[in-house]
Amino acid sequence: MSMLLDEERYTESVTTDLYFFKNIDYREIDNFQATDLTMAEGEKANGYTSLTSNPKVVNVEYVNEQIQVIDKLIEDEYYNNWSRIVGELVTNYEGMNSITSQIEESERQQQDFLLESVQYMGYTLEELQAARLTFVELTGGTSRNITLNDLYMHSSGYIFTSIKPVEKVLNQEMLPYISVNLLDSIAKIDQESSTQLKVVNNDHLFIAFAVDQDESIMGEDEMLALKEEMMGTTDKGINQEYYDFLVQRIDQLFYYPELRFNCNDQVYSSYLIDEIEDGDQKIIILMVKDYVNEFSQMVMTEADVYLQDYDAFVIPETAVYEEEGENYIQTVSKGYFNDPLPVEIEKTIDGDAVLKTSANPSLSSGTRIRIYP
Repeated sequence: MSMLLDEERYTESVTTDLYFFKNIDYREIDNFQATDLTMAEGEKANGYTSLTSNPKVVNVEYVNEQIQVIDKLIEDEYYNNWSRIVGELVTNYEGMNSITSQIEESERQQQDFLLESVQYMGYTLEELQAARLTFVELTGGTSRNITLNDLYMHSSGYIFTSIKPVEKVLNQEMLPYISVNLLDSIAKIDQESSTQLKVVNNDHLFIAFAVDQDESIMGEDEMLALKEEMMGTTDKGINQEYYDFLVQRIDQLFYYPELRFNCNDQVYSSYLIDEIEDGDQKIIILMVKDYVNEFSQMVMTEADVYLQDYDAFVIPETAVYEEEGENYIQTVSKGYFNDPLPVEIEKTIDGDAVLKTSANPSLSSGTRIRIYP
């Protein structure tokens, strides 16, 4: 028996929850609503763009709350161990079905503190003090121009008029400290929007998801080698510096393997940049540089991630034989002449052998091979 080789896209996917970590900033403004915007929601603005037709007042209560949050972070020395925020978030939401569960006022206040703290995670004492001065500048309850620069926000990005509490936890400042327990807790955090001016970085975003520890992911060894080359270690203790490096050095990002995922029947490509072991699972970190606007309002969603994804020839295992430790197939020419050809098998599954095309340059579609019973 014989068959013709036919190159195909070989994929193995896993259905999992994706968590979108974005670089966001937000301010609460008195008497502010969507109709006040001088542009459509989701459009990109720079630091000098007038976002409202008239000056407005930054909410005094909001400003004071931010100052109090920073003061507590300084007083309790969170800057010496930012992982405390993760632990306290998980503990605070443990056992809850959702944020609408009945909780004590003190617990609610602690939740609010933790949600607002995430934007400062990773800050040094000096950076916290500088952030505090920024909010002091916003006190006074006087009208000011509503531009990103005048509000001391990110200098550019997609503009929106609402934010969800869960988005505050999914700030990219949280990314170096995430755990499987935190990802499990995120679904319990309130997703009801409140009116605030929000800017989402338009340059990039990160995606995290968890899979079983024994799942094999295409390119993971190559990615970890690149991380060690860039940072001198793969230890997660340098992850904040590592992620900042990749944001700034896009030229280095292009060396990383790509991983595709299917979200809402659309396939997207991302860069595989990190892997964090956590118990019997591992958290995979992706970085997205294209179509950022399509995910700018997305918090979490179920998607199919292609863990194995490459061009290959899939043939019956019976077409492969071993000789002196090498794997071979028999090509057939002129209907009956057999020529042995060495092959590299990527994997075998359900009675088939998968031959990655990049590892078998001598193979091509249309080649006839012998199949043995």
